[in-house]
Amino acid sequence: MVWKRGTRGRRSRRWRAALLALPLVLSACSTPPVPDEQAKPAPTQEADSWAELMRYVPGLEAQGQPFSQPVASVQTAGANLTITPDATAYAAASTLATGSPAPGSDPSQASVSTPAWHHTNVGLSFEMSDLADPRWEPGASSLDILMSHLDGPVLRFGGNSVDRRVWFTGSDEPAPEWAKATVTPEDFARLARFAEATNATVVLDLDLGHKDAERAASMAEAASLSLGERLLGVTLGNEPNGFFLESQPQYAIRDASWSTEEYQAEIAEYERVIHARVPDLPISGPGTFDAKWWRAFVAAGLSNTVSLNSHWYPLWSCPGRQGTTDAAFEPTVANLVAPSMHEKAERIVGMAADEASKSELPLWMTETGSTSCVGSNESSRTHAQALWTVDYAVHAAELGVSMMAFHSMLGACSGGAPMSVVCDTGKQGQPATPDLNGQANYLALLFLAQLREGAVVPVEVSGGGDVYAYGVAAAEGLDVVVVNMADPAAVGSSPVEVVTPAGLELREASQLSGPSLDARNESRLLPLGPADVSSVSELAPGSATLLRFDSA
Repeated sequence: MVWKRGTRGRRSRRWRAALLALPLVLSACSTPPVPDEQAKPAPTQEADSWAELMRYVPGLEAQGQPFSQPVASVQTAGANLTITPDATAYAAASTLATGSPAPGSDPSQASVSTPAWHHTNVGLSFEMSDLADPRWEPGASSLDILMSHLDGPVLRFGGNSVDRRVWFTGSDEPAPEWAKATVTPEDFARLARFAEATNATVVLDLDLGHKDAERAASMAEAASLSLGERLLGVTLGNEPNGFFLESQPQYAIRDASWSTEEYQAEIAEYERVIHARVPDLPISGPGTFDAKWWRAFVAAGLSNTVSLNSHWYPLWSCPGRQGTTDAAFEPTVANLVAPSMHEKAERIVGMAADEASKSELPLWMTETGSTSCVGSNESSRTHAQALWTVDYAVHAAELGVSMMAFHSMLGACSGGAPMSVVCDTGKQGQPATPDLNGQANYLALLFLAQLREGAVVPVEVSGGGDVYAYGVAAAEGLDVVVVNMADPAAVGSSPVEVVTPAGLELREASQLSGPSLDARNESRLLPLGPADVSSVSELAPGSATLLRFDSA
């Protein structure tokens, strides 16, 4: 890797659009308030904790190793790459973060508006029915080990189950026939202990499907009493735009007359009853994949609204699903790494970000993943899925998302949901075990959890059409993430030239790599370790690389 230094850089069109459309003020961060981070453990404790984590995450390597990249299996070199962080944007963000200009920068160019990367951009979403699982008790399973290393993740509970299959009760009432799981105040008390142990925060969906505002308010009150400030908000129903869809009759809980006007009337009643019990409870919503419903939620004018929530699964065309199908949206490895996936995020997430900006609300992606298809498919647990997860998460932050939760489950790895970030090492249909493993996309989240919080600044890439790069400017320096979607089974490493802003030095690097894009759970994560120019003279194909620059 050839290093060049410069004092100024061109401001990209993406950066200008972010400044105009997404005025997120860094000094008044749009991320929700979270409790103070717990004190970091002593080095020996941290090493022991990481070694324990390695037991449950195949492909995770030990901490503190000097940075090295896998030897390319293909001799044909990849494209020559030039990576150029926007020096002007970095200088502006550095000025905000430190209160003083970056070395060699022009303070007159500083701007206060920029998208940002928060620790809440790493999170997991679960079905509400999973909340009743006793493995949320700290120490009862490997769940707390997996979550505690994600730098204060968001845990969202909702999904299709909340409006259709979950019953809440604060007494010994018998559950109705439709209920497949029962949630009680004791479940929230256990979740509070888990959140405290892992420094997690929580977003909770409430049952809107059964039109029972009093019971929803009782559930919200129980959650609030246990979780306190760790409860960032409640959402009234999950994907209300899907309460009636002709293409998915199995999920219908309203009839064909269901409309945004009826939705607004119902959530207004819920808000009144909930705030009578918990006056200051934050409300977020609508948690839909339809712009018309985003606008309807905002127009409802609920008090103490804290965010606009969106859901998105880009690969929605499932084999055997009724209705429209499209080969470009099927869950394949080729589709996961295609440039069109990056462009879809630009368009769809950008549209949600525009709506959030107009409403002066932060944008939360409270349920997402690469595909909404059930059952295993070609893309399940592949290295391509891990690379897509990294690129999508940072790209979404660049577009304005301040919270992201990837949909997951506590079921078995064998026969269970193939896109889950974590899963039980047992088999489907057998009793649950305490051993849950992190999958390839867990390694992606662990890679992302290493990022420092700060402003997302543009990074220009030339020489390769399947390479994406981003910068995160913090008070200490600049983190640069480079995602190379080239298949390691087809192309070799790429020579790289990085033009860094003045006053920065490479100190550490980390890499997520794999033998091929279609390799299943063969991804490898080398955590941040000492790096120098010689160790990063080339960029491995099929990799996500974090380059950490500190102020010289």
